[in-house]
Amino acid sequence: MKRACGVRKTNGLYLCINTSQYGKPIEHFLLDPIKICDLKPFRTPIIIEGKKVNHIMIYVGKEFYPFVSDYIEESRVQGISRRIPKSFPFERLTPFESRMFFVHERAIPLFGHDTGRECPRKINHSHKPGDTCVFDLWHLSALERIKDKHEVSIIDEDHAGIQTPSVKYSVNLPRMPPINLDKKTIYKYQTGIFAAFFVSHLEYINKTKKILTSLKKRIKETEFDIRACEE
Repeated sequence: MKRACGVRKTNGLYLCINTSQYGKPIEHFLLDPIKICDLKPFRTPIIIEGKKVNHIMIYVGKEFYPFVSDYIEESRVQGISRRIPKSFPFERLTPFESRMFFVHERAIPLFGHDTGRECPRKINHSHKPGDTCVFDLWHLSALERIKDKHEVSIIDEDHAGIQTPSVKYSVNLPRMPPINLDKKTIYKYQTGIFAAFFVSHLEYINKTKKILTSLKKRIKETEFDIRACEE
């Protein structure tokens, strides 16, 4: 399956999140309100020390996923896995207790907006930075078209369709001045943490479905399960 950021690499090690038909819907794991985060863009996941359990911070690049909704909708269909260096200290994480926190540069809008929709969790948001409803981000993504990454098509006066390299979804048009996608308008955002999922297992991508001996030895010292996948 092709993702907006490409395909999973042969001999790559991935930290994954389990999915199940009996599990919670993906919306359950969104943070509402979004948490302000002052971290600069980073590539390698960051371990966050906890009192009992450590967690991990993941940066979602806007060059692949211009909007938070693009990443979540892809994850809804294809699941979540994050490539990590083979030297990454996954031993410091605990399956099904450690959480994977996701950061995006366009998580908190710094402009006035009205989506015309109540918060699904019945939270009375002020819509100021630090108290933004995470579900607003779907509708606000209709304000900008980004060639080949986030195409927007107006369906009618209330709805728009979104097309990314990996998924299609629809949103409601926000109640803003008339939307003109041909006019470049700059909408400013602040970096924030928008979701938290429980880490479950590791996957090693290899055509022969064989796992490196060095990884097998490290796994034995942890509670993690590692799966060999051909992709």
